[in-house]
Amino acid sequence: MIPYTMTNETISVLHAGKTHMVRKGAANFTTLREALLAEDWDAVPSRLTVAKAVADWCKGKFTVDGDLIKFEGEPLPSGLNGRIVQMVANGDDPTLICNFWEKLQKNPSKRSVDQLWPFLQQQGIPLTKEGNFLAYKGVRRDYKDAHSGTYDNSPGAVHEMPRNKISDDPNEACHEGFHVGALEYARGFSERVVVCEVDPADVVCVPYDYSCQKMRVTKYKVIGNHNGEFLPETSYEPDDVSEVDDDDLILDDDLSMDEIEELENEECGDCSDCGECDECSPIVEATVVQPPPLPTVPYRFKKIHAMDTNALFEQTMEKLRDYAANGLKIVGASRIPGGKVALIRAIEDVRH
Repeated sequence: MIPYTMTNETISVLHAGKTHMVRKGAANFTTLREALLAEDWDAVPSRLTVAKAVADWCKGKFTVDGDLIKFEGEPLPSGLNGRIVQMVANGDDPTLICNFWEKLQKNPSKRSVDQLWPFLQQQGIPLTKEGNFLAYKGVRRDYKDAHSGTYDNSPGAVHEMPRNKISDDPNEACHEGFHVGALEYARGFSERVVVCEVDPADVVCVPYDYSCQKMRVTKYKVIGNHNGEFLPETSYEPDDVSEVDDDDLILDDDLSMDEIEELENEECGDCSDCGECDECSPIVEATVVQPPPLPTVPYRFKKIHAMDTNALFEQTMEKLRDYAANGLKIVGASRIPGGKVALIRAIEDVRH
């Protein structure tokens, strides 16, 4: 046992003949308190100072030198350094930032490496645990890109083009390349917004004239529909929504879940005419006479997918979240504030 005293504001620890005082707000306060309360005496020494608390998270090529966090001996940018310290202070694992920085070092453009951090400081641009980042893309109602109308941006789509075809000059506002951006930028000229995942190595340019709100990239993946709210500021965790095994979601109650899975995986043959499977649902041009069809969903959601707004309100939150997250691929469906009203509003935004 290590002797200590603890209040809501301070922690005093006697270790190796020396008294260590840690105040609330310090990067090591939360983790030190957790170790003491859990009586994890082996972990306490590594959390007595800020440097030791941060060093406890830094592995491999990352080291701590005083107040500086270094990668292969080079100090990280001050903003990135501060973000890691703040995450440690909150008791969060900053490994995702380390993964991000390692991936960014594979970007062949120094200019892109220097430009990317200001973009990531935009509101609602989080990192994934793999070290990628999420951004927004404005698209047409039928998911085609807003500029050319040729690229399908339905959830799951991946697009890539040669890097040497894209200008890396930040003074050149518009140029060939795939564009993603902050939410304000994406909303500015779109009929709907999708959320994209980007590897930092695939960033080509962050133009100056958009105040770091948009960028050109060589590759991105659409992970889902935007839910109407900002994504988290620091890190993104996928929705923890289990599939609801409920007959109310099944179109034909006589079918088993195995039979439904077989239907979902069945190849349709001529994809130009099918219109029923996820891979070949036809894209219909949006007009007053013929609006785009509802997004395609897995077979088990056919019944709830056909419900109107009033019928949706009669469903449980569990079913609605399952439908939103696993059927409509709405990012962050389980964390939309505002209860059933807000969740159904997000569902209707995607469906219409």
